[in-house]
Amino acid sequence: MTPTVVQNSRSRQLALGALCAGMLMIVLDQTIVNVALPSIQHDLGFSQSSLAWVVNAYLIAFAGLLLLAGRLGLGSQDQREVRRDAWTVDVLD
Repeated sequence: MTPTVVQNSRSRQLALGALCAGMLMIVLDQTIVNVALPSIQHDLGFSQSSLAWVVNAYLIAFAGLLLLAGRLGLGSQDQREVRRDAWTVDVLD
């Protein structure tokens, strides 16, 4: 194997590891919110329907911040075009 192929394989493994860690954090975060629901209900006197609003508000805020972070991580228009072109070349190879 050439050094380029080894480096490409290594970077893909690192990307997969980062994606798996990110998914773990999302699932763990949602689990923590669900575990906290009985305490929220007891302390704040919420009904079952109010607890659904708590979960929905959390998910909407989380999704909005996730989209913002993803957009900020993409960088400028020029950087996005370079990444898109590199992705296209990678897919076609």
